[in-house]
Amino acid sequence: MSVGNGLWRDRQGAVSVYLMAVLVPVFLFCGLLIDAVRLKTAEKETENAVKAGVRSALSTYSPSLQTYGLFGIAAEAEEAKRAFERTVQGSLSGPPEEDGSFRFIDNRLVPASVHLTPMYPLANHQVFKRQLLEEMKYRAPILYSLEIYDKFKKNNLASRLSQASRFTKQAAKLEKLLDERNERLEEAWDDFLEIRQKALDLHPFYQTQLRDLNELSGRIGIHTVEEVRGTLSSAKEEVRRLQSQLDGIDRSITSLAQAGAGAAESIRQLLMARQTLQGQLQEAWSKVTQFEQLLQDLLRYAELLTVLKLKSSKDAAELSDKKELFQSSMTSAKKANDQLNAEVRRIQSEAAGDTLEAEQVIGSIPLYSREELERFESDTASAVSFFSGVNAQIQDGLMFTQQKYNQTDSALELFLQKIQDIYAEQNAKQSARKQHNGAVKASKRDERNKAQSYLDQVKRGLGSCSLVSAVDPYQELYRKLQGDPSRPGSKGFVQLYMELNAARKPAEYPVPQIDLKDADQAGFSAMKLVSSMAGLLTEVRDEFYVDEFAVSKFSYRTLGLEKDAQGNVGRSRELSKPEQHPLANQELEYLLYGSSTCAGNYSLAYAEMFAFRLAVGMTESLMKPRNEALAAGSPLLMVLAAVAEGAVQAQADMAKLIQGETVPLSKELGLAVMLGYKDYLRVFLLLHSPETALLSRMQALLQLNTGLDLRETASYVSGQASTSFRLWFMPQVLQQIGRSGLTGCDEEGRRCRLTKVADYNY
Repeated sequence: MSVGNGLWRDRQGAVSVYLMAVLVPVFLFCGLLIDAVRLKTAEKETENAVKAGVRSALSTYSPSLQTYGLFGIAAEAEEAKRAFERTVQGSLSGPPEEDGSFRFIDNRLVPASVHLTPMYPLANHQVFKRQLLEEMKYRAPILYSLEIYDKFKKNNLASRLSQASRFTKQAAKLEKLLDERNERLEEAWDDFLEIRQKALDLHPFYQTQLRDLNELSGRIGIHTVEEVRGTLSSAKEEVRRLQSQLDGIDRSITSLAQAGAGAAESIRQLLMARQTLQGQLQEAWSKVTQFEQLLQDLLRYAELLTVLKLKSSKDAAELSDKKELFQSSMTSAKKANDQLNAEVRRIQSEAAGDTLEAEQVIGSIPLYSREELERFESDTASAVSFFSGVNAQIQDGLMFTQQKYNQTDSALELFLQKIQDIYAEQNAKQSARKQHNGAVKASKRDERNKAQSYLDQVKRGLGSCSLVSAVDPYQELYRKLQGDPSRPGSKGFVQLYMELNAARKPAEYPVPQIDLKDADQAGFSAMKLVSSMAGLLTEVRDEFYVDEFAVSKFSYRTLGLEKDAQGNVGRSRELSKPEQHPLANQELEYLLYGSSTCAGNYSLAYAEMFAFRLAVGMTESLMKPRNEALAAGSPLLMVLAAVAEGAVQAQADMAKLIQGETVPLSKELGLAVMLGYKDYLRVFLLLHSPETALLSRMQALLQLNTGLDLRETASYVSGQASTSFRLWFMPQVLQQIGRSGLTGCDEEGRRCRLTKVADYNY
């Protein structure tokens, strides 16, 4: 019994030791678990506090930018930093209350750890554009459908404008080819007239000379100069011999007469001999005269033949040169004619199915077949060849017999007759062509004069900014935007934003070329402006959102003049209050054209709007052209007639548009589709506004209107803060087990430090 009691006494406390050995680790684990939970709680609280702080910092956005639907804070804004720190501090549990109430964690802000970093300024085009798209993505599609798509696409006006623009380009090309062909034909006809005039000059000369040559040939027969000269010399010698004999008889008679009556018989015989010699002398003289005339005829024949040979050779060469010049002109004329004919066929095949009635004028263009021109050329060459036959007959060296004369004279007559036949046939055609061309030129001149008076009125209306004095009151504002041109190296807001985005200079972005100097240039400029209309109105694009932002947020010329359906003056409901902007009633024009003066921007907008209205008027005219214009066969005349008709209506429309009124988009559509000044600026933004220049100009205007440098206005904020809280068990437990640094935080004694970062953007 004593032994058992001893054993029992020996085992007392073992359970306690056992329990302690078991419970202590449990308590240690619980302590670690409690601190781990507290750590995660503190970590989550810190993260939420930093996020809330960044959001609070973003709430300090600029109110003036917010009126444009844009959000940004100043990069060095102390208000944002204070809001961040205040929000983080207020979102933490903090130390226990003074009454000693319990807190699970005592999370405290480390003041020196607070950092707020604004980034990505609104001066960056990508950031700026993203906010624009966010602002407009709910509004622009509706406006697009109502203002653009419905008014242009559904009424098929865009397609008609495209057809009219294409026809205008075709008309210019056809007219150029037509003028080229007519000029080449005119040159060829002038060359032919020179050939004809040469023929008229040559024919009487050769006709007379050949007739004389034929008469001389008939008189000289087969005699030659040497033969005639020999015979003439013998005849003259015979004359001298007979004359000498006569002289001897005369001296004998004189001597016998002195001898007296006894010499009478001798004298009588001498007289009879003298009489016989006298008859012989007369015959000898007659022969001399005959052969002298024959010699003169021979010499005249030789001289005339030599002259004819030289002249015919020269005339043949001149005719050959004229023929080659004519053929060269005809080659050019045939080439121009082929190009015109091919272009007409191409256009007619492409225009199949078009509804533009003006294209019927192409079928009225006077055309010539290549065979017709080749026949004219070959007939002329054939006619010239007849004179070559005349020259060959003269140059062949054979005696000019009656047969040869007949052949040569026949060739000469055929030469002139053929030329005259060609002239009679072609002169009627050329006269008709010249008469037609003259009538067309006169009609073009009349149409140009009609349009010019209205174009002059438009040009006089350009540049008006309603300035009270000669000094532009907006000059200083434009200098801020564009820089001071009088100071080399001066940079405005626009240039700074362009350089920041590595873009080209604003001057390198061309404005539309609207030339209103004359009817031709005005018509082509107007149609070039609307040529791409159909392709643009196909779908909503990001560029349109940017354009619509400009239209809705900024002022324009007729802002405050526009009236609603009830006749009340409309007011802008935009928070940006565009009617109060310093660059009054001209911001949208500046965004479009970038001129450094109010007058410059107004002029470009006015000219382009007039050109657009002119294009619509021309399209309506080309859809229903006048019959006389169709019959004229001149595409350019058709275009000029359309310009003259369109300019009248366009000038009247402009007077209404700049007063804030609306005008029908097209007379063909009636009053159902009406557009005002702002609507046309919206169209022009779609047509040709370079996005880079547009964004830079908008940023410059925002800086001018708000006084905020967008380069110092951030849209993205990164916030960082550190907190600390006291660990209850973890440091001691880890120290007991020989471990440290496993808490997941920076330990500072018994406190744990947590650092969190949060990033947010608008």
